[in-house]
Amino acid sequence: MSTESCLTWLLEVKPCSDRVGPLVVFALINDSLQSAARTLPPTLRYQEYPPGVVILPMRSKTRKPFLTTNLVIFAPKQVSDTVGDCSFVAHGDALIVDPGCRHEYHEELKQIIACLPEKLIVFVTHHHLDHVEGLSIIQKCNPNATLLAHENTMRRIGKGDWSLGYTSVSGEEDILVGGHRLTVIFAPGHTDSHMALLDVSTNSLIVGDHCVGQGSAALDITSGGNMTEYFQTSYKFLELSPHTLIPMHGRVNLWPKNMLCGYLKNRRSREESILKAIENGADTLFDIVANVYSGVDRSLWTAAASNVRLHVDHLDQQKKLPKGFSMENFIGSLVAFESLVVAFEPSSGKL
Repeated sequence: MSTESCLTWLLEVKPCSDRVGPLVVFALINDSLQSAARTLPPTLRYQEYPPGVVILPMRSKTRKPFLTTNLVIFAPKQVSDTVGDCSFVAHGDALIVDPGCRHEYHEELKQIIACLPEKLIVFVTHHHLDHVEGLSIIQKCNPNATLLAHENTMRRIGKGDWSLGYTSVSGEEDILVGGHRLTVIFAPGHTDSHMALLDVSTNSLIVGDHCVGQGSAALDITSGGNMTEYFQTSYKFLELSPHTLIPMHGRVNLWPKNMLCGYLKNRRSREESILKAIENGADTLFDIVANVYSGVDRSLWTAAASNVRLHVDHLDQQKKLPKGFSMENFIGSLVAFESLVVAFEPSSGKL
């Protein structure tokens, strides 16, 4: 049993196909081929699955319950020889996604960059600090690296993080990394310029913050987060039928359809709860959040409020809000929300 055949069986597995047995895994454990991951510092903890895709959780300034952002690394052994091929927006010998580690872990990031080929591509899914805080280190260690990002993302990234040029992407562009093709997917919802990346050879989808390893994703209303687009992106991901979902927080998901359908079900259920609260008289942001999230820790209400606002917008667009509900009054209630959360007495449910 060769390593090549084991990899082929794993990569080509599909629903209802023949079961892949444990001998395939044993063969890969005893793999005699040198993995690109083995060039990384031995002190780092990472996983390599799907084969050829390294996922390395790094401490970042992210939101609870997470502590890390996954640094995703593609570093195929073969070297690209298609320099003149204009069909690719970028080509290189390695690619990393979302270098968002905290300042205290920049030395580790330096070691990682030093292990990778100089012809490096950096792909950013969106502008949040826990996805870009390490950009400045990459710029210092490898000023020849090619940065790919949406133009709205770049407008929000500080010059201190990246002051060199970049290549703008908006979706459907192809990237060549050591002979492997990856396709850029426009995936708005979390922000207006959120991007995903499909590894064609393994049919693995890097979903940024559209999905997370635990709980549901929060949308950023201050950066164009949009519930309608979030639903549309979820359906787009389902149409792609990926074998694997790689979120930037938490574990890889090996049941993409189940996860995406679960997200859609959760969003619809939450929206129904919000509509019911409104129909029962809740007309301010605080009233709706306190009603719908009554069983959730109050420290999470502020994050939840962003999604509630977007759900109300979505209901308004669908003309599902009751006639007596005033969007003007609802918008006017946003300013007082934070102070009301602080003053709220959870034991009595009163201010």
